Amino acid sequence: MWGYTLKGNVSESVKPMNKGFIAVGVLLSILATTDALAKGDSRAAPVVVADVSERMMAPTVMVAGSVVSRLDAAVAAEMTGRLVWVAEVGDRVEQGAKLAQVDDTQRKLEVEESRAGLAQVKARLTFFEKELKRLSSLAKQNNAARTMLEQTESDRDVARADLAAARVRVKLAQDRVARSVLRAPFSGTVAQRLLQLGEWAESGTEVMRLVNTDRVEVRAMVPLSSLKFVAKGAQLRVLSDGDVHHATVRSLVPVGDLQSRLMDLRLDLDGNPWPAGQGVKIAVPTAQAVKVLTVHRDAIVLRRSGAYLYRVTAESSAERVNVMLGVASGDYIQVIGELAVGEQVVTVGNERMRPGQQVRVMGGASE
Repeated sequence: MWGYTLKGNVSESVKPMNKGFIAVGVLLSILATTDALAKGDSRAAPVVVADVSERMMAPTVMVAGSVVSRLDAAVAAEMTGRLVWVAEVGDRVEQGAKLAQVDDTQRKLEVEESRAGLAQVKARLTFFEKELKRLSSLAKQNNAARTMLEQTESDRDVARADLAAARVRVKLAQDRVARSVLRAPFSGTVAQRLLQLGEWAESGTEVMRLVNTDRVEVRAMVPLSSLKFVAKGAQLRVLSDGDVHHATVRSLVPVGDLQSRLMDLRLDLDGNPWPAGQGVKIAVPTAQAVKVLTVHRDAIVLRRSGAYLYRVTAESSAERVNVMLGVASGDYIQVIGELAVGEQVVTVGNERMRPGQQVRVMGGASE
């Protein structure tokens, strides 16, 4: 019994001692690792770099523009009458779909009337053709006067002309019924009702505005001085709400307004990133593009004393290089200083860097 009790006491006393040794060992390991990491960080700062490169750049001026639909129409009534149906604002319609309906009750009655007139002319023509056949038979037997035969032939010819005119009148009446319905000239969205249900629409009166939101372009009025620096097919930067896209010059009207001295610029916008009506800024070149030395914008450190950046040397240290800034385009900016193409400059981690500090390259800035 005593052996059992002593054994139990020894076991219980050893377990806390083992746990204590383990805890001390883990703590010492963490402290050692932390100290090593701290020493490593003080020796080499982790940075992201980008290459110095040459690019074709031109000075630009930011011009205000708008995203507009290439298909934006005020659809007008073709027939006069009271509107008995009008599409709702926001309705999406396909080309040829009904947009509005003018009361066509009277025009449908005109169709019936013209058809009745057509039937009368057909009956008269049938009579004259039969009469002409009968008189021709009698004339062969010398039982009919020649003048009567000629008169009947004339009446038949007149009836034939009347038949053609009656058929045209039917088609005109049917056309008036068809044009009592306003149909979409292209696929789009009803953007505005200019007349409401029950209102009177005169022929030529605008009833609604239809806009195609799938085919949009950028429109801007730019200085005439930019004409020789902008060509059809050129890519220009377009900015709005922090988003940047490139648009292709579709047309440039080389005629300036007499007062503003501005000309019309149109750009194709792929992907429809903005809705029609969105305000944008377009970077329009004001001189010919030339090859310049550039770096990523993030490499530049701006201070009151000027601008500088850090170049990574062959010894993996940060070397401060003072630069002058030039033309900017997108994420890149022209720099003038003691730099060469292919050299690496720090883009992330440069704000608190010290000249001569050791660096550890973690990656490169994306283009």
